[in-house]
Amino acid sequence: MLETCKINVQGRFDIGGNNRFVLIAGPCAIETEEMTMEVASTLKDICQELGIHLIFKSSFDKANRSSVKSPRGVGMERGLQILQRVKTELDLPIVTDVHESWQCAEVAKVADMLQIPAFLSRQTDLLVAAAKTGKIVNVKKGQFMAPWDMKNVVDKLRDSGNENILLCERGSSFGYNNLIVDMTGLVEMRNYGFPIVFDATHSVQKPGGQGTTTGGNREMVPYLMRAALAVGVDAIFAEVHPDPDNAFSDAANQIHLSKIKEILEQAIAIDNITKSIKSQGPSAKSQEIGISDHKLQTTNYRQPTKIKLFLTDVDGVLTDAGMYYSETGDELKKFNTHDGMGLQLIREKGIKTGIITSENTKMVERRFQKLKLDYLYQGKREGGKLASVKEICEKENINLSEVAYIGDDVNCFELLSSVGLAACPANALNEIKKIPNIIQMTKKGGEGCVREFIELIMTTYC
Repeated sequence: MLETCKINVQGRFDIGGNNRFVLIAGPCAIETEEMTMEVASTLKDICQELGIHLIFKSSFDKANRSSVKSPRGVGMERGLQILQRVKTELDLPIVTDVHESWQCAEVAKVADMLQIPAFLSRQTDLLVAAAKTGKIVNVKKGQFMAPWDMKNVVDKLRDSGNENILLCERGSSFGYNNLIVDMTGLVEMRNYGFPIVFDATHSVQKPGGQGTTTGGNREMVPYLMRAALAVGVDAIFAEVHPDPDNAFSDAANQIHLSKIKEILEQAIAIDNITKSIKSQGPSAKSQEIGISDHKLQTTNYRQPTKIKLFLTDVDGVLTDAGMYYSETGDELKKFNTHDGMGLQLIREKGIKTGIITSENTKMVERRFQKLKLDYLYQGKREGGKLASVKEICEKENINLSEVAYIGDDVNCFELLSSVGLAACPANALNEIKKIPNIIQMTKKGGEGCVREFIELIMTTYC
């Protein structure tokens, strides 16, 4: 099956290519600020643990309710305030629906992605307005449309100057009050070269099936999700709620928040198989780039166009993570000279270098000064290591996709999940080794793993 282009999200991660699926999830409608924050925070924790990139989704208005009496949400002004809080406090990318062309510019001030509802997927003015924001546009295929009809949707967006396109399958009308998913349609739409999203929860809807409300069958969500991942999709859309039976909308098909982790664990297992099969094709030589006499322990690593900034953690990476003390109680650290030489070599290639560590010690400062690196960020900072690196990127006028970072522990997780090229020592925590696309070195922390990573970069990305 055709490999799609990659759509970058905030300079943090890509949707498409042959990467692990991205999750687009949240409650169908914004009901209260408290519930929205609860779901977003829980989903973020689960996705970090499982190594999945998350884009938070919830709608400020459900404009296509079956009944005029059905609740529609909190409205655009209040909804965007709540979504901005999710974005700011939880540092999550945001997607929400737009229903009218005049909404697009205002929503784009908060959202990183605009979503076109299925019923509106042929509305030219709406598509053009969404495209002109420059944001990623996720278009849900209308239940009444064939997969090949989406070519006209793609053309409208591209003619409006936007190539950041996602195409979403959410089921096709099958008689009255019923939907069916044609898995071959995923392949058909993928032929346009843009990432494909599978909407696992709307695909089990029974539109208008309960008279004044929509019915559905959430028990079928995991099965369809796994089937779509087996065919090969780039993102999963799922509506998640702490009490779906009492939700404002889509009560019958939203996933219980308490069940989502188990469902995602199953999804990862299928996605790993599918992506490993694809990576064994003719273009998969990069999966076995060797350094000296070994092979990298990864099935699918990110391929940035060029690395412009190299950063490393200290304890467990530049050192062996041991804590050494002199007789007077002074703390000592053991560094590897091969790593030091590697940092000098990569600087000679014109790549900026630096150290990002949660500790704050004079020893690290002295090591930084001796190696004459460009950046040193020590101590715990608001926003963690990722915030520090974003600050450097702003100074250097580069994207996170142009950054390489090597780390080994949980405080490195968010940064490793966001940079263009991520690596970890051979003895890193298992949670770190599970990060999608991370390159596992053969050397342990303090034993030359930084030099090993640098040699890979110099032979492949310089």
